[in-house]
Amino acid sequence: MTATVRQLAPHEAGSFLDSARLGERTLLDVRQDFEYAEGHLPGARHIPLPELSERLDELDRSLPVLVYCRSGVRSLAAANLLAGQGFAEPMSLTGGFLAWEGGVARGPADLGMQSLAAVRTVDALLERAWAMELALEALYLELAGRAADPERADVFRRLAGFEDKHRRVLSLLWSHYRTSKGEDADVTAFEARARAFASSTVLEGGVSANDYMSLMRDPDDSAEAMELAMAVEAQALDLYMRRSMAEADAELRARLTLLAEEERSHLKVLGNFVSDRGRL
Repeated sequence: MTATVRQLAPHEAGSFLDSARLGERTLLDVRQDFEYAEGHLPGARHIPLPELSERLDELDRSLPVLVYCRSGVRSLAAANLLAGQGFAEPMSLTGGFLAWEGGVARGPADLGMQSLAAVRTVDALLERAWAMELALEALYLELAGRAADPERADVFRRLAGFEDKHRRVLSLLWSHYRTSKGEDADVTAFEARARAFASSTVLEGGVSANDYMSLMRDPDDSAEAMELAMAVEAQALDLYMRRSMAEADAELRARLTLLAEEERSHLKVLGNFVSDRGRL
């Protein structure tokens, strides 16, 4: 097979995804359903390679498209197909999912969608997002209280602090949104409504606390704590992106994309935190 498209190494793909805003590029997973469910890049559109030729109209031909599969073979074929069909800038991830070193999400394409199924307004979206952040903060504080080792307890408290800061950002986003509409912007009332949606079982990304905890072999291990935190942020990014793809209302879709950008930023903060410590 002769490559007629650009092939990106994992670090190049990561830089591309970081530099392009979420609505200005397409990330395409062409693996089979079971492969996608086992793990995928957050926010990836999923069209198995055997179905791609019949589903091209689901993709925006004017946007750069980064395609990936398990090892880079199917994605190269898919990218060449897209190039032949007039897509502006198809690219393939060299080494595929096996070579990817960034955050990943898990589960089928409808995972967590129920948590945002009733959202039809920006107000409701931000309230539910705030509530999910609160639930995650509560989980981290619970784990901090359980931790026997002071360092592990400190890691969980710092993770809880990240969620507290993110809730403040969401409150600010809501206030700015309401002010821009010339409407009441009582943040205290907003947070009270959001708190009513909070549940100890549904966290960021719409996944239950038990499901997240099942990813951890040892809740008292600091490395496990950071892996959990990154998994949560990747799931949240994935959920907001998938929900935005399904949203017809332009204003709500824009806010979902903004929340996804916030989660992507949060994932980077966690990555920097790990790098600064020099270890998980």
